[in-house]
Amino acid sequence: MPSQSLPKVLMFDIGGVCDLFLGSDASRVLQVVSPFQAILDYEIQHGIPKGYINYSIRELTPNGAWHKLERGEIPNDANYFRMFKADLERPDLWAKFHREKHNTANPPPVPDIDAETLYWTMMSMSRSPDPYMYPALKKLKASGKFKLAALSNTTLFPEGHEFNKIGPDDVRHFFEIFVSSAHVGMRKPNRDIYEYALNEIRHRWGQDIRCEDIVFLDDIGENLKTARSLGIRTIRVFLGRTQEAVKELEKVTGLSLLDEGEPKAKL
Repeated sequence: MPSQSLPKVLMFDIGGVCDLFLGSDASRVLQVVSPFQAILDYEIQHGIPKGYINYSIRELTPNGAWHKLERGEIPNDANYFRMFKADLERPDLWAKFHREKHNTANPPPVPDIDAETLYWTMMSMSRSPDPYMYPALKKLKASGKFKLAALSNTTLFPEGHEFNKIGPDDVRHFFEIFVSSAHVGMRKPNRDIYEYALNEIRHRWGQDIRCEDIVFLDDIGENLKTARSLGIRTIRVFLGRTQEAVKELEKVTGLSLLDEGEPKAKL
């Protein structure tokens, strides 16, 4: 990336990058603590094999309860939690996971997963600003050198829920364009939501903006793969390693984005 031209648009995922799940008026925003950390913590605390919950969600793409919620097709209510729990506790997925990941045909009993507690723990954790990405986002906004957009798979909170409130430090204030899956009825990694985001970007900031003028940050490889297929440049944000992603942003933008005293990127 250092040899490429400066991007015009920086586009962020929210959950896992900035990490803030939005409510009925938006979705989740990057630059906060990853909800995947909440999943991992839940698995460790309840003796569930690491990776099983994400595995089961992926296996049910695109018709699982989680995916329908992120497309805004079903309400965030008690029925959703019953559906989500049923998805996570499917015996066929539990058996398949153990065959593929642990090479055993005799797995232990399917665990009892509290889907509602898991969901709200994910939402709560992802409202905590990431110590590296959030300050970097503030600096990017203050520089005025780049257009900032968000493209995120999101869920809507029930009407009146406290998480619907937007405070003065909410990361949503940084983005002029925010494409929320639950509001547009599409979700990553499907190509249609990327094309929707591109149309929004060009409509607001100029039809001359090319895919290679955009850098997209996400924590899921499949989501980045779709972006690259369109010609969009990408940065992978690994769980617990947002500082590394900020260093990549420094290389791409030419700006100093880590707070003073933090190790700088090695060029």
